Amino acid sequence: MKRSNIVNSVFSVILGFFLLVEGIWGLSSDVVFGFLTTNNIHAVIHILLGAAGIVLGLKQNAGGFCTFLGILLILVGILRFVPGTDVLLVKMLNINEAVAYLNIIVGVISLTVVYYKRPGELRN
Repeated sequence: MKRSNIVNSVFSVILGFFLLVEGIWGLSSDVVFGFLTTNNIHAVIHILLGAAGIVLGLKQNAGGFCTFLGILLILVGILRFVPGTDVLLVKMLNINEAVAYLNIIVGVISLTVVYYKRPGELRN
């Protein structure tokens, strides 16, 4: 079943640019956009995810990417609030609560756009 559509392709490109900018900025700063914490490992991950999102979105093949990204972001966001894993995520990726909440929100949106159907389209 094809899970790529215009909505997740556009979303993938827009989110890809955001991640790319955040990642490049994060290579030289521990805080981006005034409230999102990061470090070099976190920044490189965002650069790679951003580039993938842009390429797959432009190729109109972003369904799998949005699914993967949605699951990844929700998982990382939730784990930031679990005692024990929170310390590990802060140490490894410098994730603050704002980043965790944003991850959860963007993760839910990523999964939602995968299943978007235009009015009148058949649902599989």
